[in-house]
Amino acid sequence: MEPTRLDRMLKRASVLVTATLATLAVHGAAYAQQDQTPSAPPAASQPASEEAQVPPPPPASEATPAPPSAPEATPAPPPGYGPPPSYGPPPGYGPPPGYPYRYHYGYQPGYYPPPHYAHPIGSTYRPFMFGFGLGVSSLSYSATDVSAHEVALSYALHLGFGITPRWMVLLAMDGAWGEFTFNDPAGLTDPNVLYGKRSTALTTYTAGAQFFMMRWLYSRLGLGLACLDWTSDRGDGSDCSGQAAIAGVGAEFLQTHSTSLAAELAALVARFPESRSIGDRNDVWYSIGVNLLVNLF
Repeated sequence: MEPTRLDRMLKRASVLVTATLATLAVHGAAYAQQDQTPSAPPAASQPASEEAQVPPPPPASEATPAPPSAPEATPAPPPGYGPPPSYGPPPGYGPPPGYPYRYHYGYQPGYYPPPHYAHPIGSTYRPFMFGFGLGVSSLSYSATDVSAHEVALSYALHLGFGITPRWMVLLAMDGAWGEFTFNDPAGLTDPNVLYGKRSTALTTYTAGAQFFMMRWLYSRLGLGLACLDWTSDRGDGSDCSGQAAIAGVGAEFLQTHSTSLAAELAALVARFPESRSIGDRNDVWYSIGVNLLVNLF
């Protein structure tokens, strides 16, 4: 029996559906196989040119020398000779003479300027010092049966050489000048005996020491010779056979790097054992006064 048109259409549709299902089955199997295969390419896929670019090893004569071996460790010192565990850098050295510890220089701890630098303010170490001053004092003399005193002008000239920050050798000239009226009648006939109104100057030349008790306070003591000079309308005279001693204390109330201003109270005594200027062979002169001194160093 010849198939009808409907049978032919169903047969064609079934063939198409079977072919479509078979194609879908083949594609599904291929996708499943791709999921199970590793994604990394095989080692054989690397190009052979990269292996050719690797440089050959250098010959034995040009081989890199081996690094030097580390130095041997220094053996530890025996017990009792090593530094303590908390040992740090050594402390700074102290200042040279004339540089007080409390003075701040602005440098590293323990460093002090060399001696050729300017002396710091307040330093008492002075290799060389020159001072001069004026003031007021009382000038007196005393003999066996006569004595007198007058207000006088005092003067001073000092030359010092530093030994230590506190001690200084001092060469000094100190004196006082005033006017006296002498009434010894022997002066009418003897020109060496003082008579009438005289301008009299007592000057001492001493060598001694000056000691700084504090940064600004000092004292001094000296021994030496004394000269007595006088002048008037009757003539001039002098006697330099005296023996002198002087003591003083001063305060430097103003100090800079190279100068100082001080007020000094000084007392001096001079004895003229062979003089007859006042009519006696044991004339003694005194002076106590205050000077304003300018010191340069």
